[in-house]
Amino acid sequence: MSDVNPNRTIEIAGTDLVFRTVPMRDRTPSGGQIALAAGFASDDHVYVLQLLDDGELEDVRHRESVLLSDGGRFLVALSDRSFRIAFSGDAVDWPARFITAATLRKLKNVAADKGIYLEKADEPDIALDEEALIDLDEAGVESFKPGKLVGPKKQTVRVKHLGELETARFKVDGSTTLAGLWDQAYRELEVTRTERDVLQADTAGGPVSLMDHLSLSLEAAQRQGLCDKKFEIAARTGGA
Repeated sequence: MSDVNPNRTIEIAGTDLVFRTVPMRDRTPSGGQIALAAGFASDDHVYVLQLLDDGELEDVRHRESVLLSDGGRFLVALSDRSFRIAFSGDAVDWPARFITAATLRKLKNVAADKGIYLEKADEPDIALDEEALIDLDEAGVESFKPGKLVGPKKQTVRVKHLGELETARFKVDGSTTLAGLWDQAYRELEVTRTERDVLQADTAGGPVSLMDHLSLSLEAAQRQGLCDKKFEIAARTGGA
């Protein structure tokens, strides 16, 4: 059976873990081929990680070939080095100096009802805010673990008003309803709501109306795949 399939694809993301689908004809591509598929040049210093189906991460060298049957999702990022971290005892080589709890949550599939903790040897472990940047360029290996969620989990959301061309970023609890988030956006933007305003999610596939889902909490809407953390206030089109 041929290893070449013109319809074969893989999924690629940067350190933001936002995946996109790209063609990959070869069943056993090298790290260099994967980097090229991601849009990098052959002489770029690129770090490639394969997300294996068993949940582990494995680095892929430039000339090393991998089996797509072991996992068809890859992290590809410009980096001349990696940073070793540990999560629940498992070693992970991360291709960026900084990482957030939100990224760790996606990377290790931590449930929304769990918190992310930075482990400390001689003092209490630290519960991390979702968007807090952890600097990995410190001495030693930073170690993380899931744990009991302490208090409401805050998220930083971005809301853009398309009519006023204004953008606000602010923190909300994951339990906040989309209606409550929408109300807070007007206060942060210092803009008055009009009857034709609608709330929509700003997604990679285009805007998604949230008007039928305003009673959902932010976390519930995210679990249903309706939104992430980017929103828009637009004007309703069509008749009244």
